[in-house]
Amino acid sequence: MLKLAAATLRHRLIGFAGAFAALALGTTMIGMMALTLAATLGTPHPGPQRFAATPAVVVPLGFEGEPMKAPAVLPADVVAKVTAAGRATPDRTFPVRLASGPAQTSGHPWSSAASAGYRLVVGRGPGAADEIVVGGGSAASVGRRAEVATPDGVRDYRVVGVTGAAWFEHAVFFSDAEAARLSPGVNALATDQDPHRLAALVGARATVLTGHARTQIDPDDTGGSAELANAQGMAGSTTGLAVFVAVFVVVATFAFAAEQRRRELALLRLVGAAPGQVRRMVLGEALLVGLAAAFTGCVLAPFGTVPLRSWMVGHDVAPTWFAIPVTVVPLLIAFVVGVAAALAGAAATLLRVSLIRPVEVMRDSAVERRALTPVRLLLGTGMLAGAVIAGIQISRTTPYLAATVRKYEAVPVLYVGAVALLAPVLLPPVTRLLIRPLRGSAKAGPLLVRENILASRRRTVAIVTPVVLAVGLVGTLLTLQRSADATTLVRQRQEIRATAVVQPGGGGEIDARTLARLRAVPGIDITPVTTMNVRIGTVHGEQIDSLTTTVVPPKALGRSIRPPVRSGSLTALPDNFLVIDQHAADSDDLSVGGHVVALLPSGRRLPMVIPAVVARGLHGDDTYASSALTGTTTANQVYLDSSGPLDTAAVDRALAGTGARVMRYDAFLDAERSSAERQANNAAVVILGITLAYALIAIANTLVMAMAGRRREFALLGLAGSARGQIVRVCAAESAIAVVIGTALAAAATALAAITQHVSLAKLATSPPTVVAWPEIGGAIALCALIAVATASASTWRATRRRAIEAAGLPR
Repeated sequence: MLKLAAATLRHRLIGFAGAFAALALGTTMIGMMALTLAATLGTPHPGPQRFAATPAVVVPLGFEGEPMKAPAVLPADVVAKVTAAGRATPDRTFPVRLASGPAQTSGHPWSSAASAGYRLVVGRGPGAADEIVVGGGSAASVGRRAEVATPDGVRDYRVVGVTGAAWFEHAVFFSDAEAARLSPGVNALATDQDPHRLAALVGARATVLTGHARTQIDPDDTGGSAELANAQGMAGSTTGLAVFVAVFVVVATFAFAAEQRRRELALLRLVGAAPGQVRRMVLGEALLVGLAAAFTGCVLAPFGTVPLRSWMVGHDVAPTWFAIPVTVVPLLIAFVVGVAAALAGAAATLLRVSLIRPVEVMRDSAVERRALTPVRLLLGTGMLAGAVIAGIQISRTTPYLAATVRKYEAVPVLYVGAVALLAPVLLPPVTRLLIRPLRGSAKAGPLLVRENILASRRRTVAIVTPVVLAVGLVGTLLTLQRSADATTLVRQRQEIRATAVVQPGGGGEIDARTLARLRAVPGIDITPVTTMNVRIGTVHGEQIDSLTTTVVPPKALGRSIRPPVRSGSLTALPDNFLVIDQHAADSDDLSVGGHVVALLPSGRRLPMVIPAVVARGLHGDDTYASSALTGTTTANQVYLDSSGPLDTAAVDRALAGTGARVMRYDAFLDAERSSAERQANNAAVVILGITLAYALIAIANTLVMAMAGRRREFALLGLAGSARGQIVRVCAAESAIAVVIGTALAAAATALAAITQHVSLAKLATSPPTVVAWPEIGGAIALCALIAVATASASTWRATRRRAIEAAGLPR
């Protein structure tokens, strides 16, 4: 039967061109994202980074003997002992920022640059207090003055040298004396002394790291994997969607191709072919098409990763050093998926093919049999049930997942898939409703449009399916993402009582002097907040967890900052409080009244008590610690509250010369919303852009196949008196109505997904909003309509080129 399959392919190239194109493009899309996903896995940069060129490093101790990074400092007596015993280079790491540089930059003493392998490219090392060397900077900057935000404020320095760039950090090097003034504590000692002798020397006051253990105190101890988290999430989501869309489109395309060949297959049955032989022939055709198309897709996929990588780097989805190498395994996976999709598309038609009777070769009716097979009904019902069950389960147990669409993605995808599969069931009532206005028309055109859509259900379903996928995925994923972002802002508005917000300048912190000036402004209450990572453990030194904690004044919690309390109370808080969220309480077996030891980033250990447990954060930890105990003197931002009109002029005077700025709280939330929307749009460009483009191409493919198979129908219309332009307009109208039908079904999927998400979000915030992505949905609909109408018109015009009597196969 493979020989027969090959023969049919040679004589039906146009009929299989659509399936080949859909499958080749699907494999290309899957291959691109599989290569990207593979590039984000593993450890891109194994081995030590910051101390790669030094044999041993002495660093502070944390819980259970674990090393601690900066800002933890070594005890002064340990520094004295190690430096007295032999050569040791002190390393200091502190936050700085060049006026025109990246947001996260680290300052170091110049003497420690060699420990990380930094080498001068241009210039010399800093000698004076006002001189710096910029890591990875431009050679043209040497000799120029640059403003640098340091822990001591914004100061003017002269660039005297530039080193090569390092992937793991952006660095600025100061003279050793200036670095010691800006950051007095020593964070690490780089040395070539004997490790065993060092361990005996420092005892239990510090720890000595050698070999691969030095990676534990690197800026990125994952070897670059952490920097690829966003890229990995995007690639994973897009790969899943690519497979989903490709399989659906290919199955619909093969099913439609089989329907177009019904009389041909009946003729094979008439000349003696058994049902099993016909099935094997159909599978053989699919295998040959699948092999050729999957191979073509795998060849094209590496070319698509070049612009994809550029876009990811340009939009901060991936770091500048990210590369997408061409490897065999991802392309092999894409090839297997492509061939499997072709076989699945053919397998979906086998039952229908088996039921074709020889007598059907005599049949010449355009009315199709039912478009819904038992397999399609079963899968569609299963996906719908799966979406409902998953939504209910998430709402009952883990509602916070609904605030992150990447984690909630299965629910909208299942709804869209269910509606696409059940389209044959939904098609008749939706179609009758939409074409009701045509029933009153006495003209032939509207009559033909109405009857063609109702009679050719398989063809309509084949066009509607990619429309449902395109509009449905855009509608559900973007609507759910924006609703989640809006809910986050609603909860933030409910939890924070503030008139305005002060945000820092380039240094990333508001210093103690600025806070003192703000406190002196009459008529306002200030609430400085600082975010830090705190490890908590038992009094015996056993680590329990690592929490991202907001450090606030005791009087502010419950007044200006009011998280939803699940147990305990926020009134009369002790100075050593640690308020945890429900997630930390459940996962760490902690409760109100519990006592823990908090290990601060500086290395200080503080006994703390848990007075309350609050609701879980939407995107991470929602825990609070007392600034009275931690001794925090700086802030990441400051909330201002005023009973009357805010004296912005007085606030501006207090902030003069600091680089910090004040914003109305409503404007601050609007800026947060805009930032979240930009991030969502960036993700949508890749996650939805590729799938949308594939769906649009699938619409065009299906219409080309459909119009090529309607030549005899068009010829008979021509013989009946229809002009060529009238036939083109009828087909364009049919395709436009198919897009409208697909849009209506996609709207149903979007509504179901939004309602399901709303049930979960209502447990996280009061009255969570639903934000429909109208512009993007409208754009997707317009693209679908444009492609469908243009392709239908062009294909119909091409199919009606021959004389009607010749195309109809009638004697002249």
